[in-house]
This record gives sequence, structure tokens and C-alpha cells, in this order.
Amino acid sequence: MKQHKFVWIGKNVKIGKGCKIQPFAFIPDNVIIGDNVFIGPHACFTNDKYPPSNGAWKNEPPTVVGNGACIGAGVVILPGITIGDNAMVGAGSIVTKNVPDNATIKGTY
Repeated sequence: MKQHKFVWIGKNVKIGKGCKIQPFAFIPDNVIIGDNVFIGPHACFTNDKYPPSNGAWKNEPPTVVGNGACIGAGVVILPGITIGDNAMVGAGSIVTKNVPDNATIKGTY
């Protein structure tokens, strides 16, 4: 676990080059973030589909954020989701399924 500038990042999270992660983001283990990704304040990634799973999430596919993606403020991303390259997720959205490359989504998707 790494805590810096009010950001919580799990110890096994992979973060690419040139990323900007805003205050109060929560990024648990089993998340992979590509290069040049923006993650807005209070964004929340989840990694456990059926809490408390006692670590069963470690056997699930990771959540992946593609290169150049932009995650708005207050977004909630469910586990195992892939957000494509250069995709944009609007502030306050709840991401429940994969987001294609270059897509712009908002609300519950």
C-alpha cells in the first residue's frame, strides 16, 4: 500500500508513465493503468465482486485502463473492467462494462 498526497494505491498496482492521479483516488490491487492516463479526484476502483471474498479477487482478471484514457472525478469502476485507449469517462459515472477505445461515456455504463 502506498499513500501519497491523499491517494491510496495498492502495493501491486501497475501504473504507466506520465499518469496524473488526483487527490483522494482509491486504486486497490489488481488494477493496471497504461501510460498518460488522467484519474480525477475521488475516483474509486473496486476489485472485489462479492465482498468479503477473503482474497478470491486475486484470481479474477484485472481492471485495465488503456493508454491516454481520462477518468473523471468521482467515477466508480467495477472489478475486471477494461477501459480502452483514449476513452473518456465522465465525472460521477459508474462503469459496469468494458469501454471501447476512443469512446466517451457518462452516467451508468
